[in-house]
Amino acid sequence: MKGFHLKQGYEFKFIQEIVCKALTHIPPRQLLIEDRMIGLQTRVVEENKKIEGIKLVQCEEHDWTDNAFEKMKKLRILILRNTNLSCRTIPLPEQLRLLDWKGYPSNSIPSNLKKIVALSLRHSPLMLEKPFQNFEHLTYMNFSHCESITHFPNVSEAQCLRKLILNGCINLVRFDESVGFLPNLTYLRASKCTKLRKFLSRICLPSLEHLSFNWCRILGLFPDIVGKMDKPLKICLKATAIQELPDSFVDLVGLRYLDLTSCEKLGYLPSSLFMLPNFVTLKVGGCPQLGRSFARFRGSLPTTAESRPSLETLHFSHASLRDEDLHVIMQSFPNLEVLDVSSNNFVSIPACIHESSYLTSLDLSYCLNLQEIPKLPSSVRKVDVRHCNSLSASTTSMLWSQVCEEIYKLQVVMPTSNTQIPEWWDHCTRWKHNPSYLNLKARGKFPAVALAFVFGEMNYQSVGLHLSIDYGDVNSAYQPSHNFRVAENHVLLCDLRLWFSDEEWKRLDAHVEHGNKWKTVKVRCVPDIIPVHWGVYVYKEETSMEDIQFQERELTYQSCPDRSWKKRLSSAEKLAIASFSESLQTVVKNLKRLMAPREEEQCFCLMQHDRDKDKDEDEDEEEEGESDIEA
Repeated sequence: MKGFHLKQGYEFKFIQEIVCKALTHIPPRQLLIEDRMIGLQTRVVEENKKIEGIKLVQCEEHDWTDNAFEKMKKLRILILRNTNLSCRTIPLPEQLRLLDWKGYPSNSIPSNLKKIVALSLRHSPLMLEKPFQNFEHLTYMNFSHCESITHFPNVSEAQCLRKLILNGCINLVRFDESVGFLPNLTYLRASKCTKLRKFLSRICLPSLEHLSFNWCRILGLFPDIVGKMDKPLKICLKATAIQELPDSFVDLVGLRYLDLTSCEKLGYLPSSLFMLPNFVTLKVGGCPQLGRSFARFRGSLPTTAESRPSLETLHFSHASLRDEDLHVIMQSFPNLEVLDVSSNNFVSIPACIHESSYLTSLDLSYCLNLQEIPKLPSSVRKVDVRHCNSLSASTTSMLWSQVCEEIYKLQVVMPTSNTQIPEWWDHCTRWKHNPSYLNLKARGKFPAVALAFVFGEMNYQSVGLHLSIDYGDVNSAYQPSHNFRVAENHVLLCDLRLWFSDEEWKRLDAHVEHGNKWKTVKVRCVPDIIPVHWGVYVYKEETSMEDIQFQERELTYQSCPDRSWKKRLSSAEKLAIASFSESLQTVVKNLKRLMAPREEEQCFCLMQHDRDKDKDEDEDEEEEGESDIEA
């Protein structure tokens, strides 16, 4: 049963017992030779009365008789994936409980499967012309990518149904109204049904926890809600034609997550949505008509601690937001923890952001007009201002100084026109040749440090870190989820602890804490990108400077430049340098003005790359949801 996760309900123990019995009757050694199923047909003929479970995955074609499975009176589990059978119509035994047949050859479901519990017939020519009758035990159905399905039939006699998946049914145009009144349905996903205009007129699904119609591009209506639905609920309507939500949406009292990304026709959200008691995540990026609507919330939402909106995560990118829109957002949702307002038109961040004491993540990437960011609250750990090339010098300086706050797991990505690392950092290097790693020594416990990476010319890509202690690799299971998207002429500032879970960090301490013995620590970028500069800032509250050393002899580098020459200049020399610097800045501004169209075009390409990558990740999640039966 590899790949199956049957975690709840009576089916789990039942199927587990069947699998154990099946293994005693079909010894693996007699079936598996060089990863191919050999001799199975013979054993099916000889012992068909004993067989309770069969799983064939990526096997060669079998020339079985039409009634091969029907004779297996005890067969409970049948799993066929990427398997070619010469016959097209195969009767199935009545005792079957689980049928997972990718590429099922028939256009109809056998009517004798009265005890079936889980049914997965993906990528098949099914038409579903008849109602589901006598399926009182059925809890799971997956008909994804069945392109012959045009309507989903009556399921009123399948009252136990808990999970229904119809992804990629590109000719599906209608659901029977009975689908909206299944008392036990917890999960319904019908993404990429490109001809579906309407789901249902009404729904009353008291057990529903997940509803997804992502990329149903002409789906324009959301059903009215009948009665309260108080289960924790996630709704995904990404890239649909939804224009507004019904007034009865307020009855979704269990709603926690709503994704309306790229709903370009969406022009209105009711203020009552934000007063739902459990509503914490809203994604409305790519909804350009929605930006102005938030101005209606100014002063209309309660601000007292007991009654203010509970929204914690807001994604509102690509929405043409202006300064005043951002001000309304910051004032209306004081509990925000994650705010993504990337690819918008505002020039400055309102000063009231300092009052957002719960905010931990701020994404302002691709805001090409952004100039000013005020002092951020100490709760902010992540700041992304990639390709915000209009940032003022004071804002850039403020972002550099975030490390002085010694913020736990800090991460900042920003553009830079000056490749110098500030002189107040504890250590910095500039490579002359090819060393692509940073060397330091530590004792007592693993040092808490912030690292700075200044990248010059490079291809757009994600960057991670690789760590070794005394030349032994230290692997982190936590690391892959914390790779950064960076670009050329950008700076990455990060707390080294970001790449490790708390438990892993404790194990790093164990590597180092052996009296006063010094341990050699090497850090390098993954993949092998060589930064123009490295920098290290030691968190003084966590690490004593006496317990860390920077190894200067083993690396070919230049230390932070000696700036004492400035003190030896005469007044005339300083004035001449200042005049030259001012002239140079004027030239740079003129060049930037000439290069602006090209820069915007490049940013657009990079934004599209980001969006495509996010879409690929979402599609992977959709496919993952299809692959396993959770009966």
